[in-house]
Amino acid sequence: MSKIKAIIDFTDYPASELATLAGAIHERLVLHADRFPDPPVSTETLGMLVADYRQKLAARASRASADVLALRQARHALEQALRTLGYYVNTVAGGRAEVVEMSGFPSFSTVRTRDLSPPAAPTDLRLRHLTLSGSILARYRPTRRHGGNEVQVTTGDPNDESSWRRHGIFPGGRAEMTGLPPGALIWVRVRTIGLRGVMGAWSDPAQIRVI
Repeated sequence: MSKIKAIIDFTDYPASELATLAGAIHERLVLHADRFPDPPVSTETLGMLVADYRQKLAARASRASADVLALRQARHALEQALRTLGYYVNTVAGGRAEVVEMSGFPSFSTVRTRDLSPPAAPTDLRLRHLTLSGSILARYRPTRRHGGNEVQVTTGDPNDESSWRRHGIFPGGRAEMTGLPPGALIWVRVRTIGLRGVMGAWSDPAQIRVI
């Protein structure tokens, strides 16, 4: 079930945008005081913090060290108040979009859209020998941290699709491959298995002589 929550972190907002947004939140909370009757930071206090921040923001134009520091302190106080109020709004709203909207807080959905597109090709494919004859270790960087990766090998022309054979499905970014013909010059390639079995693109092939 989709839930809407108020954003509580404002550290990435540009200075002027924060002033505008905080002012809008203050106005909305005053307008809908019946919906948010007992805020942990009163609307009067929030209004004073917004006014102080705007004043310090205008004074910063001087670029004097004292004015820059004063703005930093005013911003910290305003962000802390907004964070506290954001938690309160989320408690009152209980995930209801219309209630969050009344608060004036920007919001986000807790439902994540599943990416069903084919994964990108793994990168940095490297091969090295293992102790056991006929075995090698393949290392690579898949774009999906969790899930499986199909590894194929060929002793023929890597440009001939019909020559490739699946060697196995391996989790993570490594595949210990055994049972390879000693002395053979083989090519290896990897692709990632996406959600619902969607196959990704092949990596660039790598070559090694089996010992």
